[in-house]
Amino acid sequence: MENRLNPGIGATLMSPAELQEGIASLSRGVYFKEASLDMMLSILTESAAQMSGVERVSIWALTDDHRELSCLDLYERSSGQHSKGTSIDAGHYPAYFRALQAGTCITADDAYLHPLTAEFATDYLPRHNVTAMLDTPIHIRGELQGVLCLEQVASRHSWTSAHQLFAQAVANLVTLALVEYEAEEARREAQVASERLRAVFDASRDALFLADGDSGEILDVNRQAEALVGRARNELLGRHQGILHPAELQKTMLGEFRQMLDGRLPWALASEVQRSDGRKVPVEITAEVADLGDGRRLALSIFRPV
Repeated sequence: MENRLNPGIGATLMSPAELQEGIASLSRGVYFKEASLDMMLSILTESAAQMSGVERVSIWALTDDHRELSCLDLYERSSGQHSKGTSIDAGHYPAYFRALQAGTCITADDAYLHPLTAEFATDYLPRHNVTAMLDTPIHIRGELQGVLCLEQVASRHSWTSAHQLFAQAVANLVTLALVEYEAEEARREAQVASERLRAVFDASRDALFLADGDSGEILDVNRQAEALVGRARNELLGRHQGILHPAELQKTMLGEFRQMLDGRLPWALASEVQRSDGRKVPVEITAEVADLGDGRRLALSIFRPV
């Protein structure tokens, strides 16, 4: 407790001008697309600690059930060490968690006396010798996702408006890093899904043609479809599906196919396809329609030689 009240022990916080330069430097130096999430968070905590003069800077993520904060990265300036994995249970610190949920930035010049951090006085504060806390909520799309914590150790100096602005700027960079991570994960998952779909698509023994249900434009075909019509995939994409049939059948087939998509004909049609070498191959056509929900439909046509 003696260290907590003695401002002569511990590092002096950076001046407002130094903090402003720190914000600009962080913004210039962050490359979200070139680093992993773990590396990005480590860069942010370490840079924030060095630029602000704060001993401990950490980033915490809120669990889906909002019952716990989990440390994603903690940097301690005196030792130069990073750590993670510590958890804080909402049930033990109700006032603190309520403040975060309300979007409150917690500025505790004396963490033992501030009403929103005093709950930590029996364990967290003395265990880490923390004397002052500046905690900024992290939001993504308007929802609380975590918190950025700046913590003074041993000595205690009052937080200024410049420190609050600095913390908010760093929290914004954390938000950008998390959003970029989510976007990259979504892109990766979409790529994996696309590759799996392509594998299933090509593994089918039937000739498959995916087309826009309204315009009739061919969007994709599998290898069996290429073999059936004797045309390469790049020759078919973007073309109207009418080219699959002999000229004398095209008008009739397009009308019947549209009626089939609208549910006015049985889900099986007899027709012929026109191969690139001129041969005509009798086929049975069935189709599945997917409604994309924005007025557009996709039609997956299955051509089976008969």
